[in-house]
Amino acid sequence: MPRIHTVRGRRTSNGSAMILTDLELENAIVDELQRHTVLSLATVGRAGPHAVSLLYAHKDFDMYWLSDPKTSHSGQLAQNPSAAVSIAAQQDDFRKLRGLQIAGNAYRIADPDEAARGFDLLVARYPFLKQFAAGKLARHLRLAAVYLFRSNKLTLIDNSRGFGFKQTLELADRSVEATNIDASTAQGDVA
Repeated sequence: MPRIHTVRGRRTSNGSAMILTDLELENAIVDELQRHTVLSLATVGRAGPHAVSLLYAHKDFDMYWLSDPKTSHSGQLAQNPSAAVSIAAQQDDFRKLRGLQIAGNAYRIADPDEAARGFDLLVARYPFLKQFAAGKLARHLRLAAVYLFRSNKLTLIDNSRGFGFKQTLELADRSVEATNIDASTAQGDVA
C-alpha cells in the first residue's frame, strides 16, 4: 500500500525535530491501534455532526466495528462516508498524552464474506461476542452490521516524545471509488 509521510507539526516544545523513521511511525501507529479498544467516531449528516464511542478491531490501518444500521452514526455514514476517528487513553498528565487522529471513509460491509472476516477480527479481540451471539442478547447482534473504516491520514500524537509531538502518515486514496468495490454500493455499504 503506497504511503506518504508528512513533515507537518513534528517540532517539540523546545523547537527540536523528533522525526520517526517510516518504519518507526508505522509501528507506533499500529501499537496505538493495538493498545486501545475504543475509538471515537465523528460523522456528519443532514442533522449535523455526531460522535460515538465504539469497540473496534483492526487489520493494519483499517478498523472494524459492529453497529445497528439504524443508529445516527450509521445513517450519517450512509449519507456521507467521510469520517474522523480519535483514539487515546484518558490522562491527567499532559506529558503522557498520546493517541491518534485519523481521517478516512467508513462503510457498512455488504459482502457476506468480507463482513464475516471483519466479524472474525472482532471476535478474536472480544471473545465475549461469541457468547453474546448465543445468549439472550443474540437478537441485538443479528440487527448489527459490520462496518469498515479505511484510514487515509493517520496522525500520531505523543507528548512523551516532547510537548506537541505529531507525525502524520498519509496513505494512497483508499476510498471506495479507488478500490475494486462496486461504487454503486458506496451509499453506506461495502460489497
